[in-house]
This record gives sequence, structure tokens and C-alpha cells, in this order.
Amino acid sequence: MRIPVLVTLVLFTLGARSAARADASLPVDLSVLRDDEKASFYKLLLKYPSACGKAHSLDVSLRSDPKCKRSVFAARYLARLLSLHLLQSEVEEHYDERFGPVPRVKVDVAKAPVRGDTNSPIALVEFSDFQCPHCKRLQPILEKVLDEYRGQVKLYFKNYPITRMHPDAATAAAGALAAGKQGKFWEFHDKLFGGDQEHADMTVLEKHAKALKLDLKKWHVDVDAAREQVDRDHADGEKLNISSTPTLYINGRQFHGPHTFEEVKDWIDEELNR
Repeated sequence: MRIPVLVTLVLFTLGARSAARADASLPVDLSVLRDDEKASFYKLLLKYPSACGKAHSLDVSLRSDPKCKRSVFAARYLARLLSLHLLQSEVEEHYDERFGPVPRVKVDVAKAPVRGDTNSPIALVEFSDFQCPHCKRLQPILEKVLDEYRGQVKLYFKNYPITRMHPDAATAAAGALAAGKQGKFWEFHDKLFGGDQEHADMTVLEKHAKALKLDLKKWHVDVDAAREQVDRDHADGEKLNISSTPTLYINGRQFHGPHTFEEVKDWIDEELNR
């Protein structure tokens, strides 16, 4: 039996209104998603458990557990991934990296230089290479994070020179740590990343040391001694299976995603709302 056109239009309208109500009932903007992506979104809400570790689904968490702020971050992350038109399997892989049962790791930061209030609840640990261009591009983002989350975020710096690609990176790391012996690690750090850091040989390092008015004789001695700390940092990274720089950890969770301010901010806000 053929369904009259008017009935078809009514059913379609009711279905659209129902979908709109479903969208409006969730604290997630789905307006940029296609219909098939919205269908995948609702399917994933039912598949995944509450991001707060409770027995019910993510869908139930969003609708009936307002105290679980982390589920809101999880659902918004799913919507953001789907908006990139990824396959559902790819969405699930990225989601599991962030919200799956991945244990937090403990990174030894006892001797790592730190920026920000040491009493801050959020600890960022950056494994970096002073000759890595991607690391250089990350610096203004981290500076903005520290500025906007003053008193809430601290940043630890760990050296992970990839010498097969950047032969002078380990020496640059030792030079920065040696400057730290005279209280100027971050100033040296900023000079390295602020200049042509991909070609920072000893001549360039000495130029930075002079510009910072370091005791050059002491600095040279400390450079040699600091190589051991660089090696320890690198060994710590190898234990964590780090394969590229920069690699970030946020309260012991490895950061996955584009190195943008918005994405790092989202992870930090999630941690602050636990």
C-alpha cells in the first residue's frame, strides 16, 4: 500500500522535530554534523560507558548525571571527531586514546625545570628537542596556556633530543641546563626557540650565554656535567615509548591531538572539572 504524500510529510516533520529535541536535550552542539554522523554519535553514546566510571552509558550520564562533567567533555570530543568526517573506527580509536582505560604515568620531574606556580593542580610535562621545528611552534601555545591558567597550570621541561635528525640537539639541551645552574634556564630556552634553533651549534650557544651575561667558564664546565641529565631525560622518554617531539603529558595522561591552544585547553578544562 502506498503511503499518501501528506502522511509522509507529517512523519518526516515529526521525525525531524524528534531529532531536534534529542539534540537540544544534550549539552553538545551537533549542528555541523550530517545526519549519518549524528546517527553514529547517538550510537556511540550508547556504546561507551560514563566517562566518570559509572555503570551506566555515556548517554545516560549526559541526561541524568549533571555532576559528571567529564562525560560532557567526552561527548563533545566525539562530536568534534565526527565533524572531521572520520570513519567510525577512526573516531573510536581517537576516543579510546583519550577516554579509554589508559593508566596515568608517573614522570620523574625532580630535576626538571618548571614554569608556573609549583602548587598548581595541573602539571604539564613536555618532552622536547631544541632543534625540532614542531617544538618551536608549540612554545607560544604553552606560553598562552601558562598565562591564561596562571596559578592552575605548571610546565615541566624534559629533554628528548633526537640526535639522528638533530645532531646538535643534545648539546643545546646541555647548554640550557647549564644556564639553569645560574638561574637562567628559561631565558636560554627562549633564546634557543626564538632564533634559528635548527642550527644551534656551540658557537650559537656561546653567543646566547654571553647575551645572558653568564659566567662563561662555569657555564662550559656545567655543559659537560649536564650531558648526564640530558641522557637521563632521554632514557625516561624511552621508557614511555616516546617516538617523536613534542610529546606532552597532562597530569600523567599522554596528550593526543593537534597541538593547538584550543585542544590543549580542552584537556586542561577536563582535568579541572574532574
